[in-house]
Amino acid sequence: MNKKFIIVDDFYDIAHMYHKSFFEEAKEINPQELPLKISSLLNISGQVEQKVIIDAAFNENRFENSPNPIVANPTYDWIGVIYLTLPPDCISKTGLRFYTHTKTGLDAFPNEYARKINGWQNIEDIQSSFNGSNSSNWESYSSIYVKYNRLVLFRSDLWHSYGIGFGTELNNSMMYQKLLIKNG
Repeated sequence: MNKKFIIVDDFYDIAHMYHKSFFEEAKEINPQELPLKISSLLNISGQVEQKVIIDAAFNENRFENSPNPIVANPTYDWIGVIYLTLPPDCISKTGLRFYTHTKTGLDAFPNEYARKINGWQNIEDIQSSFNGSNSSNWESYSSIYVKYNRLVLFRSDLWHSYGIGFGTELNNSMMYQKLLIKNG
């Protein structure tokens, strides 16, 4: 099965201590439970479970009206986002959005085949064709709501944005942990 994204609610056994880390100004995090849990979700090799490598894990937050560009990250295999905004502050708030590029129809960073067909020779060619700051070039095909202790795991080459943010101060903003993951 070719999974594009996986959503798991109630991901952490004790999520509150990770929520508190935002107020302790901890940027990098290192929960020991992450590699095993994520490896289990992905079941990378199909029959024999292979562990993933969490290359980076850090806290991020977005405030009200703080849009960010549409991006893809082909350097990694997966990206994980764990929402840690408390329930009263995230009701009906949209987080991650996934996009297709209107001109090419691609929902992911171009692979070798797509690069050859379109004549893209280098990263500069690709960047000039995919302007993540111009929303008129993109169509959203899926969005995921923010929910406390929800993990959204998705292929890192998918075109995505982290949402426009909400809240006016740290305690009511969009708070999430971001994980950059490679297959082991």
